[in-house]
Amino acid sequence: MILIADSGSTKTDWCLINEDKKRFYFRSKGLNPYNISMENAKTEIETAVVPNICDEVKTIVFYGSGCSAKVKQEEVKAILEPYFPSATIEIEHDLMGAARATCGKEAGICAILGTGSNSCLYDGKNIVGNVPALGYVLCDEGAGTNIGKVLLRNYLRHLMPQDVNTMFAKEFAGEESDFLNRLYKGELPNYYLASFAKFAMDNQHNEYLRGIIEKAFDDFFINQIICYPQYNKYPINVVGSIGYLAKDIFGNVAKRYGVSVNKVVQAPLDELIAYHCCIDS
Repeated sequence: MILIADSGSTKTDWCLINEDKKRFYFRSKGLNPYNISMENAKTEIETAVVPNICDEVKTIVFYGSGCSAKVKQEEVKAILEPYFPSATIEIEHDLMGAARATCGKEAGICAILGTGSNSCLYDGKNIVGNVPALGYVLCDEGAGTNIGKVLLRNYLRHLMPQDVNTMFAKEFAGEESDFLNRLYKGELPNYYLASFAKFAMDNQHNEYLRGIIEKAFDDFFINQIICYPQYNKYPINVVGSIGYLAKDIFGNVAKRYGVSVNKVVQAPLDELIAYHCCIDS
């Protein structure tokens, strides 16, 4: 049996594939090694993963945010090994997972456009180029944090058109101090900012909100995609809810830069199953 995981900071999606290529899906908390202690990660494996394993696992492929550095890959591997002593364990960055899920064994540019953003140039086997993502404080162009930040700022500064302001106030009640306290004193401020992006996704038919999304994608191309040599000779593939839900807008922006859009998926797990097990996604 093979166990494949797609792990973020808040959740991990798992799929166990047996010898008959039947799949069993389940979910645990996120296992980003920057955000969870080894003790808490072990507890999560014991309570949410091991009970879902019905037979000996031969191979584990774990794709996780926070797993780009070798030392972090070893940390995650050390957490899994005691529970799966007979398994071959491969730990990869979530960007490699996105590239394998969308590009397969073909060369291309891969973009992650979800809560955060990232990108890479992939040669069909390895990531050969990567513009540093740098996180939501410095960058995250095109991501939920970026779009949410613009929306919240414009709302609090009374820069929204009246109709959009009314809709926003109805969906997100509170005074300025409520928003700022939650942002600066609450947990996971990046996820808080990204929560406002859903408003833009749900109302992207509105010209003002569509413009904010388009500007975010344009910034993404300017700051990440055009930095790759001969970027417009490769198709671009996208993983993530923001890119997926606003794929028409993304496609229009890509066209302006002479880039063709290939595959756009909301989550990569099924495509990763197809990649590793040679079965349809």
